[in-house]
Order: sequence, then C-alpha cells, then structure tokens
Amino acid sequence: TGDSKVIGDLTLLFGGGPGDWKTRGLNYLARVPPPGSEDNERLRPLIKRTIGGHYGQTPMLGNLATSNQIEAWTLPMGSISRMIRAQATHSPGHITTIGMGTYVDPTPGVGCGGAANQRALESPFHKELVTKISLGFGPEKEQEMEYLLYKALPIQVAIIRATTADSSGNLSFEHESLLCDQRIIATAARNSGGVVLAQVERLAALRSLPSRSVGVPGAMVDCVCVVDEEDRDYFHPMSFTSKYNPVLTGEVKSPCCDNIPKLSLNERKVIARRASFALKPGKVVNLGIGLPEGVAQVAGEEGSLPYITL
Repeated sequence: TGDSKVIGDLTLLFGGGPGDWKTRGLNYLARVPPPGSEDNERLRPLIKRTIGGHYGQTPMLGNLATSNQIEAWTLPMGSISRMIRAQATHSPGHITTIGMGTYVDPTPGVGCGGAANQRALESPFHKELVTKISLGFGPEKEQEMEYLLYKALPIQVAIIRATTADSSGNLSFEHESLLCDQRIIATAARNSGGVVLAQVERLAALRSLPSRSVGVPGAMVDCVCVVDEEDRDYFHPMSFTSKYNPVLTGEVKSPCCDNIPKLSLNERKVIARRASFALKPGKVVNLGIGLPEGVAQVAGEEGSLPYITL
C-alpha cells in the first residue's frame, strides 16, 4: 500500500504449512522489526490476511494471527485445494458438505466460518469466504440439500517449485517428493490474469524434457528462478528436514521398518492404535498430519506395514 505505516495488503492462500517451524518459508512474509527498533514505525507486515490449512510450521504467521494483527482463517486443506481448482476452471467456488457442523460452518451458533481471530470475524471478506447454500434436486427441485460454498479467489502471484525447467519454462518434478497442485495453482493464476514464478534446481535444453515428464507446461510459467548449486542444500532441499530422500520419490523402497521410532504410551498412541484397527491387508489409506502420523508408527511397531499402503 502507499502508506508504509499501515499493514500490507497481501492475501496469502496456502494449503499445508510451508515453513520450517521457525523463521523460513512463509514466515519470511511475517517478518517485522522488533519493538523499539528504528524501523518499527516504518515497517509493517506485508500481509493483510491469511487463509491456510494449518499454521504449525509457520509460527511467525501464527503469531500475527493470534495477536490479531492480521485477518486469519483456517480451512480444510482439501477444500483449499478445490478452491484453487475452482478458480482454475472459472467456477464460483468449491461446493461440498465438508466442514458442515464444524467450526468452518458459518451458521450462527454452529461455527465461525473458519475465522481464526476477531479481526477475521469483523472483516467484510468473512461473509464471502464460506457460505451455506441450498441446492434443489429431483424433476421439480423438490428435494433440497445444504452445502458449503468455499469461494474461488483470484490469484495474482503463484509461487511453485520444480526440479528442472527448460528454456521455454516447461517444468518437471524428478526430485520432488510430491506432484500436488502445482499445475492447478499455475492455471488458477493464469485464469486470474496473474503471474507464475517457479523455483528449480537446474536448467535443461529446449525441448529436451520428455513430454510425459512435464508437470507444468511452459505456457503457464512467467519466470523461472534457478537456485545456485552451492545454495541448493539450504534454499532448495526436498524438505526442511531432508536434502534428498529417494524413498520419497519412489526411486527405491525403504528396506525395513526398523528405523521407525516407537511412540511412547500416551493418549496419542492409544488413539493411533484404535485407528489402526481399521487397517486391513491390501488397503490403501491416506493419512493426514498430526495424530494420524501415529497410525503409521503403530503399524510399523506391529509389523503390518508390508501389507498395506499408507
């Protein structure tokens, strides 16, 4: 904004918590001078509002939210992904029953529409983000069902990462642990009239990438940032906890489960073990972050990991 003494005007939309639990990742955007410093009256956070799946890995953003300095919402991570997909397809938003009856439900007396602080509750934007709608079904629309509509939001700047880019901006993801929403995010930005910035670790010659390995076409990429080789371990590791792990890319399979740490006997383990009763041989199960991680540890302890896919 024009006045450097007011808070910034950026809206930050993210699914997972891209940070290192300390100061890196999205935490950079939350940096402000310490109280009493010369710059304290001149600089303010760049961000006006955040919409994210969780803030555990971005404590500096979390502190801005809990201190009511920015507007903040916490929405289901999958619904945020679908919000971005909706923007990519020029849809009004993501319609689902996910979140109904929970804190995300905007119905008075039920939930708070995902608002994480008072500033969000008082924001005019709050009434638009998650709304409850009714849809009619049947020949004469005689059957009505209620849903939540998570609003599709325009994306002016999309930041994604890949492993390789050619000179046309085509991106491949050989050393990335997951191919998630990179293409959807890029498409959403394109359809919003925004720009797409991609960070990679290396460049390839024009038209040298196999077409089937291209995850994001160059037509959707505006700028490629190549991390210098000497800086890759810090600025472009596979994650904040691993420089590169071929197990996560599927190159190799971990030979055993002996290195999985055992959970201490506490409430987390009791809950995880109860949930593990639902694991059957041959099942494919998607585990979330937090308590669900303990299900994998319990399965490792009991020797059932070779018979299931988590």
